[in-house]
Amino acid sequence: MRRRYVYYKVAERDVAAVVEALRPLRERQPFELWRRPGAAAGLVTLMEVHGDADDDTEAAAALAPWRVGERHVEIFDAFD
Repeated sequence: MRRRYVYYKVAERDVAAVVEALRPLRERQPFELWRRPGAAAGLVTLMEVHGDADDDTEAAAALAPWRVGERHVEIFDAFD
């Protein structure tokens, strides 16, 4: 089993818009969306957790207008 963790920052005022922009994608290809507690300098860190076969390309494009800085992708494999 493999998981893709994608995290990035958005302005606190844009969180609702980002969640709404990702909603149609999450309905077609469900993935978890997490928020780091608190905000630093008005920025919030969001993290998407994608399953084995998930492709996060559409999600990356959907959030591009609101992302601040880099988008980080890390992949982890489960122990058998």
